[in-house]
Amino acid sequence: MARFHAQELKAHMRLLRIEEHSDEIHDVFSTPIFTENVGKSLFDAHKTKSGYKKKALPQYGLLAGDISAGGEPNESVRLFYNVAAPSSVFICGSQGSGKSHTLATLLENCLVQSVANALTRPLAGLVFHYDSAVSDAGGLPCEAAYLSSNKNVNVRVLCPPTNTATIKKVYSCLPNVLIQELRFCQDSLNTKRMLNLMVASPGQTGRMPLYLHTVMRVLRELRINQQRQGGVFNYQEFKNAMEAEPLTKEQSVPLQQRLETLESFMVKQDTNVGGPANKNGKNKWASHSVEAHEIVDWKPVSGQLTVVDLSCPCVTAEQACSLFDICLSLFLEQNTDLGRVVALDESHKYMTESDESQVFTESLLSAIRLQRHNGTRIIISTQEPTISPGLLDL
Repeated sequence: MARFHAQELKAHMRLLRIEEHSDEIHDVFSTPIFTENVGKSLFDAHKTKSGYKKKALPQYGLLAGDISAGGEPNESVRLFYNVAAPSSVFICGSQGSGKSHTLATLLENCLVQSVANALTRPLAGLVFHYDSAVSDAGGLPCEAAYLSSNKNVNVRVLCPPTNTATIKKVYSCLPNVLIQELRFCQDSLNTKRMLNLMVASPGQTGRMPLYLHTVMRVLRELRINQQRQGGVFNYQEFKNAMEAEPLTKEQSVPLQQRLETLESFMVKQDTNVGGPANKNGKNKWASHSVEAHEIVDWKPVSGQLTVVDLSCPCVTAEQACSLFDICLSLFLEQNTDLGRVVALDESHKYMTESDESQVFTESLLSAIRLQRHNGTRIIISTQEPTISPGLLDL
């Protein structure tokens, strides 16, 4: 009987062995999480003719351990996160269940070289954070920013211009954190981003407001001229064209609100020129902003973590989603061979059923579908697994 079992085990293990050129090994290369035994099998399968063993998985990090067996941990209980392969991760749990810690562990594996991982080239990270509880009295920083305790990680926090002092106070407990105002320039905008910002879709009601039809027509006409004459999207021309439209007060108010939100995050030179004046002789859509040299650089940098923290009494969850959508697009459009990781921290606080959230969700879905082409890892942390069922499908 013992001989029978030994022969059976040998046959089974031969069937399960991963060959170097098999389809199975390519499946393992793309898996987001693997065990110690899988890693060892890959290591054994990757041997050159000279006997030198190449590293089958070039970048990975220790994620967790399987404690179901009990007793003292051994090497077989280790679970690893495959940093080399683009993937999408959905972290869901109740308050205090360890969502933020799990997110921080994944980010650390992607950004920090340590004894817990094999990371030859750290990735560039982008984290979205919004907390309505932040006030003038203070608040809590995004937990991902605690990675700044490692001097090899460059952490910067992009915040609303209306809450810079408070954000600086909130993050003052962390070392090596750069606080910078989130600012866009005219070159950061294009037709698609303006349509997303205007939420130019039927939405939940199934009907699109009349003024949005006008917005779409104006953007379409501007794009035709842009295609004929060359150049890029011109925000001033868009504002001037919209001011010339015979919109009613009920139609112009929601449009003006969206543009004012955008302009509060734009540089001065792109918001205070052109456009009709109000009774005081000033452009009624003009905003006060900073100079152009403080525009955010979105080029991915190895080992850099950018936290977009839009926690501010003046920024609603809906507005945060619209601004997050622009930031995501700017981050992913950069031409680079560097791997990227995008994370949504406590996403249930802003990923609701609003139209703005749905637009942001569609952008995330597009990023996930193309993640192997642009080398992006997507991580979503939330308390509510039902906020974005479309994301779960992928």
